[in-house]
Amino acid sequence: MADKHQKRILLLTLVHPDFLPPVLASAQVLRDEGHQVHILTFDSFVPSDVAPGDGITIESVGKHHDIKLSQRIQIRQVYTARASQLINDGCEAVIAFCAFTLLAALSVRTKQTPVIYHALEVADFMWGSVKRSPLSQYNNWRALRNAHKADLVATPTVQRSAWLAGRAHLHRMPVTILNAAYLPQTPPADSSETFRSVVPGHLWGKKIVLYTGAVNARLCIMELVQAFCAVNDADSALVLTGIKDNQYCNEVKNFVATSNCKERIALLPYVTRDEMLALQANAHIGVNLVRENEQDVESKMMAPNKVGEYLVRGLYLLGTEAVYMRQFAMQGIASLAATPAADDVAVALKDALIAISDGSYKARVNEFVREYYCMQVQMRPIIEFLKNSR
Repeated sequence: MADKHQKRILLLTLVHPDFLPPVLASAQVLRDEGHQVHILTFDSFVPSDVAPGDGITIESVGKHHDIKLSQRIQIRQVYTARASQLINDGCEAVIAFCAFTLLAALSVRTKQTPVIYHALEVADFMWGSVKRSPLSQYNNWRALRNAHKADLVATPTVQRSAWLAGRAHLHRMPVTILNAAYLPQTPPADSSETFRSVVPGHLWGKKIVLYTGAVNARLCIMELVQAFCAVNDADSALVLTGIKDNQYCNEVKNFVATSNCKERIALLPYVTRDEMLALQANAHIGVNLVRENEQDVESKMMAPNKVGEYLVRGLYLLGTEAVYMRQFAMQGIASLAATPAADDVAVALKDALIAISDGSYKARVNEFVREYYCMQVQMRPIIEFLKNSR
């Protein structure tokens, strides 16, 4: 049995924190508040050597990706059983971060255990996707019907909070907790050596324009590469991660191979989390372009994880004109393209390169992060809820 004096919080996430940074950031804030944090998850796509720190335990029940549907159902049953065991061993509260883990939490909770649904993803039910992903759609449908049973509901944008309130017929508006990053109490260790092990030597010392994440048409990576080549700033370099062997990535690679600035573009595969953090710590501009789709609820209510990680490391932002991104442009820490077209991205990139030329942007970024856009500030609604529910 757990120590009765320990205030343990159970965090339930289907996606490993390596690929869902707000989960780890939330855990770090809860740890700082005196809680023992246990994260129950599944295997990471790219395991990281980054330790979560004292007071935080990350436990995986096994592999969930690239397996058959029957195996996925079986491993989810193992997951739910383990969650039940952890709750019965002593738990102050449960925080579920997706539809599946909300349902798991509600099914095994005790009367004394409050459940918080921090919906990091848009869990909508769509008939058109049932055949492609029947298990996810079934869980999304059930989550919408059961979200009201959670003791507190939160989403990462005001738009999503309003959407979920209507879609799930909630009596109270969900609180909004932006996808900010954890602000370390002490400066992170020097990561220049790791950075140099990933980035080619001839790019060291240049103004690094960085994109970390998935590479696809919706995220406008081809437009980014085209814009970078159109700007053709000899003092800058473009670093992209997430390059795979598929049609879109091959088109990007072929364009770069014949471009006038191929020597200043580094195309990297998915990197480990410590390598990604090193890239962010040594870059200057963080890229978050997106092509919004009027028919896609999620793209119209974007809540990117990477923006928080970019900002907490002092990066200036390059993005597209979207509701979520406007708050950063208003603070003078982002340049936004009018559209995702390469010509418009090039205009915004020129503006971004000018904005970082004297280094003054870092003070604005750091102040904004410290005062507002860090998880220590964003998590206050949950912290207050936990204090009042004791």
